[in-house]
Amino acid sequence: MKNSPVLILMLSAMLLLGACASGTNSNPTNTLPAPQVLVSADTQPATQPAPTETIPAATVTQSTPSTQTNPGIAIPEPENRTHYQLNLILNYYTQYAVVDETITWTNRSSQTFTELAVVVPPKYYPGSFSLRSLTDGSGSPISGWQEDGVRFTIPLLAPLAPGETTSLKFSYQLNLPAHEGTYGVSGRQTNLTHWYPYIPPYEEGKGWIIHPQQLENAMLVGEYMVTETSDFDVSLQLTDRQELIEVAASAPAEEKNGVRHYHLELARGFSFSVSDSYFEHEIVQDGVRIHSYVFMESQEAGKAVTEIAAQALKLFGELYYPYPREMLTIVAADFLHNMEMDGMVMISYGVFDFYNKTPKTNLTILTPHEISHQWFYSMVGNDQALEPWLDEALATYHEVLFYQRYHPDLVQWWWNNRVDGFAPKGYVNSDIYISGGYPAYRDAVYLRGAEFLQQLRDLIGDEAFFAALKDYALTNTYQIASREDFFAAVARHSQADLNPLLSKYFRN
Repeated sequence: MKNSPVLILMLSAMLLLGACASGTNSNPTNTLPAPQVLVSADTQPATQPAPTETIPAATVTQSTPSTQTNPGIAIPEPENRTHYQLNLILNYYTQYAVVDETITWTNRSSQTFTELAVVVPPKYYPGSFSLRSLTDGSGSPISGWQEDGVRFTIPLLAPLAPGETTSLKFSYQLNLPAHEGTYGVSGRQTNLTHWYPYIPPYEEGKGWIIHPQQLENAMLVGEYMVTETSDFDVSLQLTDRQELIEVAASAPAEEKNGVRHYHLELARGFSFSVSDSYFEHEIVQDGVRIHSYVFMESQEAGKAVTEIAAQALKLFGELYYPYPREMLTIVAADFLHNMEMDGMVMISYGVFDFYNKTPKTNLTILTPHEISHQWFYSMVGNDQALEPWLDEALATYHEVLFYQRYHPDLVQWWWNNRVDGFAPKGYVNSDIYISGGYPAYRDAVYLRGAEFLQQLRDLIGDEAFFAALKDYALTNTYQIASREDFFAAVARHSQADLNPLLSKYFRN
């Protein structure tokens, strides 16, 4: 069915908070953030001519990913990484949970610590988090801890020297807020992302990497949390009518005696989405289970999204390395934006509802965007508050790469609808605290970021561009990368003078 201008405007407003996306075609051009609008063919603004280059052939031949995150390429795994043991008891219908958590943390710095910083994201929701007890690994109570918003400063019972390991044990309850987002309860689902205390990264000379949320006009601008690569062992017990409930998660479950057990290594977080209204579909692509959870009205789109995801996994696996996990979970979000997690993505129900069975749809645009974050966010980390372009500009540009590969005749359509029609302004390296809130952030980081990447590709050529992206991915997997890391990778493959381009797109 043809999309009317009224429906287009409605969807544009609905998806204002969208997050990620990717693309493909014979020649990439700029792209837009996940929160973009679906526009029919006869409403496209006029822009530059469609590009004609093609994505280079695959440089990785392995087709079957490992069950953990070693992608078959020699990438050193971080040693002594943090381990989270989370035992969650959830009553879906009363929106109440009890959690026992153990964090095992090794001091990988050159400093001796007498206290640790812990971030408790549920504290952003008044009354949501109630601490019942806090002890060390031996069970000795810890007192004298201080609370400052979401940051807890916890004294250690003994100094922790470099190379030494300690544990913290939390027992707490969650009263889940009525909040349509990645943490909280909506009419049709309960979402648990950033639902537990975590120890933030520590940077020598700078300290703990902790940033505040940015809200403008009651709208959250970007992501603010920075997390390091860790391991997770999680259990989930549902206490009421569990036979009616389906659980989407960052990893596959093994169920024993009514308790679901999950194990996920080399990840930045662990998420759940729980509902008694899901319809499910699964396919297997190159050994990866791609599993969708959607609402009743979106069952056909729930099947389509798995096929789009399979194409995206194949493309990004060729460009970088194969998707390294056993399963990818795709969830219809009962809210109006999109979000990436480790092993899981959430795409707004509005995107599913407006699926039109053609590539000219937000489902085709946004699914690759979110999936590309499995590489650029999950595997290759970055400071999402201060340098969000390192995942969001790349994810947006991956939209056009997707269209280049699979729908080359629609590259110009994508470009018109996702970037040019917004006439974006701003510096690519803006942070989430940019003046102007989400629209300014989107234009600068997502849209101008995609323009920058296209012009970088034009300047240095396809061979150097794709070699640099792969180099950046391989070199910084499991790390928290920076702008310097990105441009160091470019410099290893091109001697082109980037100064005019940087002056155009970057502040300082």
